[in-house]
Amino acid sequence: MEKTRTCFKPGLGCWVVVWVVIATISLVLSYAIARSNGHISFFVPAISDTTSKNPEGAVFAQLFNTTALITLILIAIRYFQVKMINRQVDGGESSHLSQLNSLSIVFGIGGALGASLVANFKSVEDNDDAVGIVHVIGAVILFTSGAGYCWTQTVATHQLTKFSSESRPVFTVRLVISCVLTLSALIFFICEGLTYHSSLKHESSVQIVGNLFEWLAAWCFGLYALSFFKEFQNLSLRIQCIPRCGGKSSDALKYSTIPVSGIDENITDSD
Repeated sequence: MEKTRTCFKPGLGCWVVVWVVIATISLVLSYAIARSNGHISFFVPAISDTTSKNPEGAVFAQLFNTTALITLILIAIRYFQVKMINRQVDGGESSHLSQLNSLSIVFGIGGALGASLVANFKSVEDNDDAVGIVHVIGAVILFTSGAGYCWTQTVATHQLTKFSSESRPVFTVRLVISCVLTLSALIFFICEGLTYHSSLKHESSVQIVGNLFEWLAAWCFGLYALSFFKEFQNLSLRIQCIPRCGGKSSDALKYSTIPVSGIDENITDSD
């Protein structure tokens, strides 16, 4: 009887957990520090207001920049996963799914860029200041590109359910989160637009409503990321080094064919 081999190698789902943990800490810790220092005192502050001063601003910038970097890693993992599944489905590779997968890369990179801009350019009281304008632009890019990525991946998930590659409940969850995220971001932008030049910006009920939906949209990103955990846990990533200009006699092969225990013990040096 063949023995079942137990795999102790960690799956790529660990990257999802790391992303969620760091993103959550960046939001909660910056809020806690700002609150304890008396930098925010009104009910339901905007996320930007909890990071507009130091030391909370510096903490948020460091952690959120890390989040932006890990975002790119998650995007790459999902891209290669969908590409792999698309090549293995019956009936040949779907061009529509390939286009969705490529489009999601564009939205994903845009979201990571927006997160980096938000982290490094702090919100200021004067919205006409150059730094404040860049912060606003970054927030718009973050929410719009992030929502675009969620929608492209939701549609891609629906396409994959036709091949029984992903379960329909996962598609339903992602669809609901995408709808809530889009609605929350839209309400947030509308409220921000209505109070942009208002002297009661930090006290109006419209601003408070906008802040509530901003926080809701932020948590939606975390929930959406968690929906990939189970899928990513079944994956591992291998990076292969090959000579730039092919040829078995290349000196690069001497270093790319060193046997690694547990991977392939039959590989020997090329010499």
